[in-house]
Amino acid sequence: MARQADGSRQSPSTTPSASGPSAPSAPSAPPPRPGIALSAPPPITAVVKPPGAARLSRTLWVASFVSGIAVVIFGFLGRDASFERLKGVISGMVPEGDAQSVEGATAVVFLGSLAMIALVVAMEAVLLAVLFKRRVWARWTLAPLVLLHAVVTVITADFVVAPGADGILTTVLLAAQFILAAAGLILLFFPSATAWLLSEKYSERLTERRA
Repeated sequence: MARQADGSRQSPSTTPSASGPSAPSAPSAPPPRPGIALSAPPPITAVVKPPGAARLSRTLWVASFVSGIAVVIFGFLGRDASFERLKGVISGMVPEGDAQSVEGATAVVFLGSLAMIALVVAMEAVLLAVLFKRRVWARWTLAPLVLLHAVVTVITADFVVAPGADGILTTVLLAAQFILAAAGLILLFFPSATAWLLSEKYSERLTERRA
């Protein structure tokens, strides 16, 4: 306390200051709530395991592809014997042709036959990969392709396979690659494989109804 001039004490002033007491801070506002989603989350697609018939079919197809590639490799390695035989065939068909024309025609026929086998195998491999994504149309596309495969097999046997004992291995591989492909196609039409392929359509329709 401060003392006045006469010796008395002066009490402290209780008058509030001009600015007044400090007001307490206001509480912070709560964070906004997340909005409500009107659309349902996309359904989780269940992985359907291929049945035994489909898995066996895939194994046969892969073996057919390996045999077809082996036919192309062995046919190309044994091209000398096949060239000589084809030259004789083409010379008999076109006796007036010169040697250069005969050699050119022989190369076109021989390499064209190998290219057809490789092309058919590549197309079947692509369609098989699409089919195992449960696309039914790929199975129906494989059916006429296997018929084309049979025609190409006959043409390749005539123009690529070497005569005699030299062509035994190529003949066996050529026959095996077509037989395996045909067996693989038949397995794809089994009831279990058909039900597995059609399950994709059923799941798509169910998803559309939920949406």
